[in-house]
Amino acid sequence: MKNVFDKIEAAGISIDEYKEKDILCGYELNTYTDGGVNQIIFIDFRNTGKDPKNENDFKELFLARIDSIDIDEEIEVNRQDKSYKAAFTLTQAVKDFRNWKRGLLTLSNKLAAIK
Repeated sequence: MKNVFDKIEAAGISIDEYKEKDILCGYELNTYTDGGVNQIIFIDFRNTGKDPKNENDFKELFLARIDSIDIDEEIEVNRQDKSYKAAFTLTQAVKDFRNWKRGLLTLSNKLAAIK
């Protein structure tokens, strides 16, 4: 897990364990778009049969989570905030979130290459 977490942290993403009743259930990844929008990505191991301490299981769920990100949905949620809407035009938001997801997909590819 150290190699995987090192690559994630090298990408400027902090990682926090998520526990319920002292049981590790997943990880919260604290990411930012280039425009400074904070996006928390939750890698959820509950009800998956996967081990949150297993590198391959983590990589599998991380990849699936990144693939599932719908930037239209993320923008729509953020645009409900008046301050976000005032700070970002729709065009700026699309560019910012496309770049954010592209960076996460690049990171996913780097993680997949770890043996």
